[in-house]
Amino acid sequence: MNPSVAAPVPNDEAARLEALARLDVLDSLPEPEFNDVVALASQICNTPISLISLVAGDRQWFKARIGLDATQTPRDWAFCAHAIMQPGEVMMVEDAARDARFSGNPLVTGGPRIRFYAGAPVVSDDGHAVGTVCVIDTVARSLTDAQCDALSALARQTSALLQARRFGALKAAQTARLQRKVTEALTDDDTIYSGLRHRQRVAAVGQLTSGIAHDFNNLLQAINSSLELVSQKADDADAVRRWAKGGLQAVARGADLTAQLLTLSRDAVPVQTLVAIDARLRAMEDLLRRTLGPHIQLRLDLQAQSVAASCDGTQLEAAVLNLAINARDAMNAAGRLQLTTRLETSAGDDALQDGRYLVIEIADNGPGMPETVVDRAFEPFFTTKKEGKGTGLGLAQVSGFAHNAGGVARIRSVLASGTTVAIWLRPVDLGHAASVDAGASAPAPTTASVVRLLLVDDDPSVTVTLGALLGAHGYDVVTAATGALALQAIYDHRPRVVLIDFAMPGLNGAMLARFIHEIEPGLPVLFMTGHADTDAIQPQLEPDAVLLTKPVSLEAATAAIEAALRRRGN
Repeated sequence: MNPSVAAPVPNDEAARLEALARLDVLDSLPEPEFNDVVALASQICNTPISLISLVAGDRQWFKARIGLDATQTPRDWAFCAHAIMQPGEVMMVEDAARDARFSGNPLVTGGPRIRFYAGAPVVSDDGHAVGTVCVIDTVARSLTDAQCDALSALARQTSALLQARRFGALKAAQTARLQRKVTEALTDDDTIYSGLRHRQRVAAVGQLTSGIAHDFNNLLQAINSSLELVSQKADDADAVRRWAKGGLQAVARGADLTAQLLTLSRDAVPVQTLVAIDARLRAMEDLLRRTLGPHIQLRLDLQAQSVAASCDGTQLEAAVLNLAINARDAMNAAGRLQLTTRLETSAGDDALQDGRYLVIEIADNGPGMPETVVDRAFEPFFTTKKEGKGTGLGLAQVSGFAHNAGGVARIRSVLASGTTVAIWLRPVDLGHAASVDAGASAPAPTTASVVRLLLVDDDPSVTVTLGALLGAHGYDVVTAATGALALQAIYDHRPRVVLIDFAMPGLNGAMLARFIHEIEPGLPVLFMTGHADTDAIQPQLEPDAVLLTKPVSLEAATAAIEAALRRRGN
């Protein structure tokens, strides 16, 4: 029997070990993302054993494994120590018992009695092979070219997962340091931190709302799809159809309300666009009525339909909501509030250039404010409310919004009569506006082509109801609950378009899409999410990726699917 032949030491061994140390992964706990890789490798190559092996100084250690109990072996026994010598190639040993390098290897002569081995090197971001994704069998055999390509793709994705894991650890450490500093500031008795404590409470409310909204939107998705199915199938039941229509309208209102609340609760970089002010304010009416309560009469008198304004739509909504809340509190939740828009000409005003302006006014019939309070109302952190009842930032934000939009905010108040806040903005004629944001847009109706669609979501209520809805519309729908099952479905079913939920355990939507495009370049992949904070998700996707927000209607889904198919020429 030939002795086992240890692999030579790579020329870059010192730098390679430094690259492995930077990853800080050796002896870490199992993680689902890496387990998915070995599961997929085993399925694709039809082998009982698959490993992610990292070759250290004196051992190979398995970050993920399937079909093998051992967590590591001596480096001298490691097939992977040979594979890393050629970082750009898949090393394949068709019959280890007949290969002089391995015929005497304890892993061949004893358990697990390796006969076949194939390993694709995992390469660090600076070009050093730190390990492999490998597959092993107990019978002599080979891999097809397609299987070798898939194994190489899995090795590249493992490299990306290791880098993402490293950056995540660095970010977590930095966050922990920042949290310690904030905690020290929040527990300091000095009044200089009172404003920070206010902002911290506001941020906490926004985070809580975001967390609740994810589950809420998933529930809405299931309800939406179920009601659309009822609506389509109940041709002989007018009463059921009416209930279904009312349910769908309730879903739409709930989704709009969630989106508005989340938009208003988070900080964002201002984006100046042409906003159709009257349409945007009309879309806020339901939110305003809910905010004001049943004992305040709200009246809208919108007389500026022909113009838009260049401003940030989110800041506009926040400003109007702030003013409505201030008015509600001043009136002790009982009274009248009027929201008015009109066009007015200004001349000889020191704060405004001469010309036409779009004026937004919010007027209440509350107790009014003394002149000394009016003079300071726009100052940051100035408030007449009790501690814990106001931050003193609401009117300052209104003034800042008006200033950023090239206008001004003003207050008129009369004691015992009420207060009026006016926001003056530069108008743009809608007849000359190329693109105007009215706050909502509905996709055009579409008819489904006969195509196979893969729907991926870890929530079974979504896959069952949305899958049935799309199937009833004419698509051949295949569903998957995990990233690994979705990738297997790509091989088994060859869909022409994929719709993925972004936030799934293990492989998230962005990672899954990268795997899919390794297998099927150019396959259209669309995303959906229950998170309203899409600004945080979009940077993780390709620049032209389509992201749908749950609840996704049939109309929106089919429009996105058909547009993606047209772009590919299907």
